[in-house]
Amino acid sequence: MNEFQRMMGGAAMARQGIDRAAIAEAAYALAEERGLAGLGIRSVAEACGVSVGTIYNYFPTKDDLLVEVIGTFWQRAFHEDLCLIVEGERFDAFVSRVYAAMSSALAAFRSDWLPQISALSIQGRDEGKMRESATFDHIRAGMRGMLEADAQADPGRAGIEPAELVAFVLESMIAGLCAGEPDCRVLSALLRAGLYGPDAPGAEDAADGAGRLEPPARSTEGAAAAAAGER
Repeated sequence: MNEFQRMMGGAAMARQGIDRAAIAEAAYALAEERGLAGLGIRSVAEACGVSVGTIYNYFPTKDDLLVEVIGTFWQRAFHEDLCLIVEGERFDAFVSRVYAAMSSALAAFRSDWLPQISALSIQGRDEGKMRESATFDHIRAGMRGMLEADAQADPGRAGIEPAELVAFVLESMIAGLCAGEPDCRVLSALLRAGLYGPDAPGAEDAADGAGRLEPPARSTEGAAAAAAGER
């Protein structure tokens, strides 16, 4: 019995039936363990304790299953912790934290899964991009909320609307990720000068003033487009 079956009660799960969410969870767990290359309909059926036909009832093709797993990756990597507003965190410090989390998540994603994503059918890739788009919407909303929560930040200093600034920041972060930049120091410096003035302390100093802010264990998504750019 594998780990997923132990979590779900093993054979009891098969007796009680199974739904799409449980199958997706089992597939994600297998992909984490074996990589996307090792993920197959039969192996997922075995993990769930059901027949291969049952899996096909919910996911007609392997591409459908892969898209679901990839969508789950983006959601978990970028939705759960990334856009939480931390009291006392300045926007430029927030951007630096998010970038580090995006870089870490994308590095793990590329190392194993990207070649398999490239092999998906055209339809599968399109569906995957739709999932990524939803994640981008989440990030933009989170960034806008963080910007509005930062009482020190003033986009009006540079005559820029908050929505324009958030779009620019996200695009800059994605460009940096695509280029393999290890951090976003230049972007952070521009934000510091534009939002707080040239004499404002650095993002790390600002974080120290509010209590050291450590990046969450798992985080972000805008990296979806970085990966999409390599497909």
